[in-house]
Amino acid sequence: FVGNVAFMASASTDSTHVVVAITIANGNLTFGRETDRFRAGYTVSITLRNGAETVKQIEAHESVLVASYKEVSRLDESVIYQEMLTVKPGRYNLLVNVRDDGSSKNGSDDVTLLVPVLGAGSLSTPVAFARVSQRFSVDSLPRMVTNPAGTATFGRDSLVGLYLEGYGVSTAARLPLNIAARTETGQMLFSDTVSIVRRQNLYSGVLYVPVARLGIGPVLISVWQTGMKDTTRTPLFVGFGEELPVATYDDMLNYLKWFAVPARIKALRDTAPEFRPAAWAAFVRENASLTGGAEALRDYFLRLNEANTRFREEGVPGWMTDRGKVLLG
Repeated sequence: FVGNVAFMASASTDSTHVVVAITIANGNLTFGRETDRFRAGYTVSITLRNGAETVKQIEAHESVLVASYKEVSRLDESVIYQEMLTVKPGRYNLLVNVRDDGSSKNGSDDVTLLVPVLGAGSLSTPVAFARVSQRFSVDSLPRMVTNPAGTATFGRDSLVGLYLEGYGVSTAARLPLNIAARTETGQMLFSDTVSIVRRQNLYSGVLYVPVARLGIGPVLISVWQTGMKDTTRTPLFVGFGEELPVATYDDMLNYLKWFAVPARIKALRDTAPEFRPAAWAAFVRENASLTGGAEALRDYFLRLNEANTRFREEGVPGWMTDRGKVLLG
């Protein structure tokens, strides 16, 4: 599973809403036929501890129902589970465990969680979402379906929406903000100024981030109030779509070893991060079909996945074996 945590203000600075969200690929669950459909069950356990004290403990049994066998094997994170905990600000240990009810498969993570005080002058966590209703008051509960993986697909998505709240006593109609995107190594990809609208006793709005300026792979989005230092952050991942492996830019170029000539791969690798989206788009266009589709790239990666399944050797992925090279050639 992939998980994320977001912090939002409650009606009192003595407590903070903690939104814990996870997403699972259908292909990681065990489905059984149910009449003309397919169902899988999974169990999520969430434990929040403060030292030896268990502050919150939740165990939920959930099920997924899909209409076709094709959906059973989806590898994109299509199942979303989320829980909201309201706790005092402080330092906690968060343990999340996800178990497939139809097999012995399970995954878990144990992280340190620093729950902030969200008082005047502070911002919520920017939240990538599937669906959101903007809050008008801290007296109401957040209503959203998050996108825990924070993913966008290059070439399909033009913008990524991030829901954000600002807290304070200002009466200004809008709250001015700065937003910046950086690579894993801290290199600036872009920065801009934006604002969100005052509601009743908070500011709220959606910040739209242009995918074409994010590059390929993981990026870190930072937001802060103009003229202030406190910064809130969230990670995003720009990939190549469901049919291409979710990988970094360099990993993708390694996969293309048997698809393009070395000089073309080197040109892509030597492209500066801020120009990589445009370079990748040009590469896709070079290999597009007469209808403008990327069937050649799609078919190549389908064969790559097949090679990994059929020809794996000890310590060597299937696509790098002699038989894999023949399949991909």
